[in-house]
Amino acid sequence: MPGGVMLQIGIHYVDVLEMLIGPVRRVRAASAQLVLPGDNPDVANLILEHGCGAISNLTASYASASEYYMMNVYGKEASAYYDLFGGLRYLHRGEAAPRAVATAATDTIREELEEFAACIRNGRKPETDGWWASRNLAVVMAGIQSAREGRAVDVELVAAG
Repeated sequence: MPGGVMLQIGIHYVDVLEMLIGPVRRVRAASAQLVLPGDNPDVANLILEHGCGAISNLTASYASASEYYMMNVYGKEASAYYDLFGGLRYLHRGEAAPRAVATAATDTIREELEEFAACIRNGRKPETDGWWASRNLAVVMAGIQSAREGRAVDVELVAAG
């Protein structure tokens, strides 16, 4: 499993970041193997440069006391915050505290299977397809290469093979 935690966990966050911000064009990464046996990284940090000029930071780790998923998106007029225990919140410029956003509890595995079945039945295109998956893999592979070589790596060069 080249890249360890980058491929096992990080790829799912690449998916979300590209949906929210747009395609990643360049990756700078660092990784370490701290707690798990073997030689695959269990901690990784990727700095993602998006085509629109935005920069995002993705950290994935197995070297923690528990699973704690969180994502913060900072904008000029508002910011959004999500974590596994606190849920989704947002803060508009000038406000003193973030507000909770009500979201329905969902069974994500069931949701994925229902979409898959609907695509088969109706010939509909899935929300994320093979192209999208290959694109996310190219971002992660650029991160793996960057961590090994200590330099920024262009995603398009990795995607081209």
